[in-house]
Amino acid sequence: MAWKPPLHSLLAPITADNGATIEQIQLNALFYAAQKQALARAGEDEDDQFFELAKLATGLSEKELDQLKRPDYVSIAQHVHDMSTRPASFFLGDSTEPGEQVQLLLPLEVAGRVLTSVTLEMPALRATKVMKKLATNKERAEFITSHCTGLMIPDLDGLTVPDWTQLQERIDDFLNKPADFFRSATSK
Repeated sequence: MAWKPPLHSLLAPITADNGATIEQIQLNALFYAAQKQALARAGEDEDDQFFELAKLATGLSEKELDQLKRPDYVSIAQHVHDMSTRPASFFLGDSTEPGEQVQLLLPLEVAGRVLTSVTLEMPALRATKVMKKLATNKERAEFITSHCTGLMIPDLDGLTVPDWTQLQERIDDFLNKPADFFRSATSK
């Protein structure tokens, strides 16, 4: 069964921009591209960043979001925090050993195909040499993620943030762990 974002029942209903009463909010997954854009709009202030991400996670307007009572906002902020920092396995309840097949939180459409998982390959030394020559951390992360997954860089924008996080954790292992780390993980 596919993962579905939670439905949040508001402790205190709010009024929608159209005058209707909102009693529940269907929370949304955060996607990599939308998160990058929201953070760029918000600037450096952490509260502004969280507010922009809360708009994405709820689909509410700024006026609607401002009406939330603090406990409801804290619940939504927890969802945003989890979406922004946790790997997909946290949401999927995946207790499998780390491997090269990574289950995606939500399907990713790529070149007319729908992927529910991606296969990671360890990067070759020449790829890491190219990666290190790129100007920004974002460019380096996108390049090596594309290299290890076989996805094109624009396809990465369709990943949920938890999928991106999970891939970064595993790629970080590829870049920084010795060979024995992988031998012991696969020999259990």
